[in-house]
Amino acid sequence: MARFEERPRIEAMNREHMSVVLAVDTSGSVAGEPLRQINANLNRFKECVCEDPVAASCVDVCVIAFDDEPRVIQDWVPVSQMQPIELTSGGLTDLNGAVLLAVEKLRERSREYAANGVLEKKPYLIVMTDGQDNVTGAVSEAAALVTRRTNEGKLKLFFLGYGAYDRTAAAQLTEANGRWCFQVRDGCFDFHDFFDFVGNSVKAVSVSAPGERVSVPTNINSDISNVQTVDLDSWLSD
Repeated sequence: MARFEERPRIEAMNREHMSVVLAVDTSGSVAGEPLRQINANLNRFKECVCEDPVAASCVDVCVIAFDDEPRVIQDWVPVSQMQPIELTSGGLTDLNGAVLLAVEKLRERSREYAANGVLEKKPYLIVMTDGQDNVTGAVSEAAALVTRRTNEGKLKLFFLGYGAYDRTAAAQLTEANGRWCFQVRDGCFDFHDFFDFVGNSVKAVSVSAPGERVSVPTNINSDISNVQTVDLDSWLSD
């Protein structure tokens, strides 16, 4: 794990830090174009956040890939030190295990901040998947944990579904957010609007003053975007 004193910008010690976990589905169904887009946009995320030198020094990132089981691909580093991502695909989808691991990684980073006397912005958990959990068979354990952490103000979840993703699981995981998520239009695997939005959100929030309201421009939900927000409550009621 990178130590804070190794950072190139010593003044970063005096700012609030922000941890971000990206949990990415790499099961067999994402082979081909979806995986190519995933790799490109994970690297795009780094570039977006690092456009601001303060954000580059104060945002820490961890990348988790999940198929038959979740695994850490990039352990905690300042986002500026995030290595190029080139994921491969195969196997089933352990969504429940991936979210549980992601939350534990965020808690791990919070403990590291506290031990070093570093103040912390609310952590972000970014999850993207095209399927349902066919390893555990349910996401109830992960959903309960995410709901509790969100209600305690210790987590903000961004969930992106595409392809034949499990909307019921998405609704469970986003319970505390009002049961809505981001969705890519059917048959499309261009995720750039979503990654631009979360990257710009991380960049803006990480450098904002305490209590400052942050507004992030986005094309999402417009006619020119292939990404939209979905009211899962309404879908479940149909």
